[in-house]
Amino acid sequence: MTSEEFWKDDPQLFVSYRTSFINKKKREKDEQDYICWLQGLYIHHGNGLVIGSLKQFLGNMFSKKKDTKNLGTYPTKPYTELQQDEINKTKIEEKKSRKKYDEFQNSLVYFGTLKQQYLEKQRQKKGEWVNE
Repeated sequence: MTSEEFWKDDPQLFVSYRTSFINKKKREKDEQDYICWLQGLYIHHGNGLVIGSLKQFLGNMFSKKKDTKNLGTYPTKPYTELQQDEINKTKIEEKKSRKKYDEFQNSLVYFGTLKQQYLEKQRQKKGEWVNE
């Protein structure tokens, strides 16, 4: 806000600028807080992998039976993208199941029309109504 706007314009303009500034700072604080939380999540996950590897190494060192399972690797994508991929997979699976359900419903309709055609032919042959 310029000094001319401050002194000569409507006082509500100052309130609007101040409110906008406060909201902007709050959004920046929330974004920074989320980034720090996400960084802590990655560090926590990495520490868990290191501790698990150390436990496996010490266990293999002192036991006769060797444990060769893979404890995990560093994620190939950020967690938010991995989560979005999972959501997309479930949506695709839902679409496939919905498509199968629609195909099933269409087949029921098809067989229903075949039944109707069969009954119509029977009626025409006998010249009377056949109970459905």
